[in-house]
Amino acid sequence: MATLPRDLSDLYLAPVVLAVDARIEELGSLDKAELSVTVGLAGDRPDWSRSFREEGLIAAIRQQIDCHGWTFSWDPRGLRLTNSGRSLVLGIPAVLNDYLAAVAPAPTRN
Repeated sequence: MATLPRDLSDLYLAPVVLAVDARIEELGSLDKAELSVTVGLAGDRPDWSRSFREEGLIAAIRQQIDCHGWTFSWDPRGLRLTNSGRSLVLGIPAVLNDYLAAVAPAPTRN
């Protein structure tokens, strides 16, 4: 039996998921260098640690998307969208997984 929408955030789920999925596909088509630059610019943080890369990638995915209260976090299977106790996970392309798992070089000081 299908669950009826409870509120506006439920009604916005489909447009949000479609926009997020399109952005994931767009980022997934970039090579590693392009992805690193795009995430760095959107996330405004270095890629020195996995947590920085996770935050930056979420910022790059959310960029210019009205999420209508849906929040994003990482799940072992992909990107989790959550709102009011409901959640779903969107899979991500291998290049995004590789970016998250990469070991970034230590920053250099001149």
